[in-house]
Amino acid sequence: MEKNVKISLLFDFYKNLLTERQAESIDLYYNEDLSLAEIGNNMGITRQGVRDNIKRAEGVLLDAEEKLGLASRFLSIRGDLERIDEIIREIEASPENRSLSDSMKHKINDILMIIQEINGLND
Repeated sequence: MEKNVKISLLFDFYKNLLTERQAESIDLYYNEDLSLAEIGNNMGITRQGVRDNIKRAEGVLLDAEEKLGLASRFLSIRGDLERIDEIIREIEASPENRSLSDSMKHKINDILMIIQEINGLND
């Protein structure tokens, strides 16, 4: 996974572990794509101060993920849900689908609805 995407993902999970300045620096740098100089001007600190905030924050985020693994677990579950969705779509598209009982078709639909609800929670 690209570093920028990884840090943004970890920030979503662990931003409350950061100081206010660290969180602001990470958000502006990774999510708003501002330069160190622009962030420094916004925050009233030097470019080096911004860089130090970002490096410390990255360390906190990576350490939290190493210990807790929430982001990697989230990605794993999301991948599993995508695979379940693919399998159900294959079942629906297969010629054998016509021979499924209405009860089974309703259960398949229920599973798809649950997947959509779970994916909706992630947005």
